[in-house]
Amino acid sequence: MAHTPLKMSIDEAHSEVRIGWASSYSPEAIEKAVDSLNHEPLGYPINIFIARLCFRGIYFPQMGRFAWVKTIRENRRTISKLIRKGFGGGLHATVPPIATQPVSEQQQ
Repeated sequence: MAHTPLKMSIDEAHSEVRIGWASSYSPEAIEKAVDSLNHEPLGYPINIFIARLCFRGIYFPQMGRFAWVKTIRENRRTISKLIRKGFGGGLHATVPPIATQPVSEQQQ
């Protein structure tokens, strides 16, 4: 570490980082975040998926030659859900129909 944390040991700080990683950037956490947006149009779950992968890449840099390939492989279940939703007509949210009245009735 670059500095010694206050009121905790370095090992405790590393433990906190591991807990944060597991609760935010693991494949399971990403899948849970994407699944929480199932009622939204497809763009929202895709957006949160890409954002989580990008932030994962910022805070936990993919250092190896095939690190991004491994990351994609680890998230293949979420990716396949998004693809299935896209092909299953999930591109648009269900919007309730607008009540239509003739123009003459609306003006009265």
